[in-house]
Order: sequence, then C-alpha cells, then structure tokens
Amino acid sequence: MSVLSGKKIVLGISGGIAAYKSANLVRLFIKAGAQVQVIMTPASKDFVTPLTLSTLSKNPVHSTFYDEKDENAVWNNHVEIALWADLILIAPATANTLSKMVNGNCDNLLLATYLSAKCPVYFAPAMDLDMYKHNSSLANFSFLKSFGNKMIPAASGELASG
Repeated sequence: MSVLSGKKIVLGISGGIAAYKSANLVRLFIKAGAQVQVIMTPASKDFVTPLTLSTLSKNPVHSTFYDEKDENAVWNNHVEIALWADLILIAPATANTLSKMVNGNCDNLLLATYLSAKCPVYFAPAMDLDMYKHNSSLANFSFLKSFGNKMIPAASGELASG
C-alpha cells in the first residue's frame, strides 16, 4: 500500500513551461491511491489544458472563484478546498507565484487556497536557472520555508531557455 493511498491532494499549477509535467504527476498520485483536486492559475492554462487534468484526476479542475459566463455557476470556495486537503503541492511554482505567496497576495484561486491552508504545503520551484539563483528568489524560498512550507528543490535538467 502506498503512503499516498487515501490522501487528499490539492495540486496547484502555476504558469510555467514545467506545467506540462503536471499531467503525469496527477496520474502518479491517482495510481498511488490518492484523491486529487487541481487548481490552475490563469497562466497555467497556456501550457496544459483543464480537460487533460480533469480526465486524469476524475474531478473538475478549478481555476477561478466562479465562472462569470455561467449564471448558475457555483462558487469555488477556497477555504473548503484547503480544508479538504491533506496536503497541497504547488508544482510548478513559478517565481511570480512564489513571490505572491510570500506577500500574501490572493489574486487567484490557488493563492487564496494556499493562504487558507491548515495542511502541509509543498512547493516545487520551476524557473530558468538565472531566475532560480536570483537573490529575490532565494529570499522567497527562505521566507516560504520559514512559514513552514516544504521546498522540493529543482533537479538538474534541460531548461526551456536552453
């Protein structure tokens, strides 16, 4: 039996090229017996589709507080989503999203859910190496860890920037 069996995981996907890997991550979580809810930032939809992630997770994908085009739209309650979770993983976590997390900025559903979390939060930074090594990013990593979040360090590998 997997350590993830029966766990409720919120996967937060921010808008970087590494978002394409999130589909495989969802698949692996489901295979391990976890329940998965996905929250996408608006920018992440440029890299991977909600349809792919909802198909793999077997759950609707959340990306906004509610659908303005649907007069019968249900509000996606960030507090309820956060309370449902046994853990939150933000992967990929872009420099932009990490900065907003540090500063308590809640301009999207993922960030509001993060600030409502009572469960462990993990973040996996994904950005160009120069961005990763920048003093602002390093400070943000430190701040987030000091808040009790767990960082999953970037592995070496091919970057979109070459």
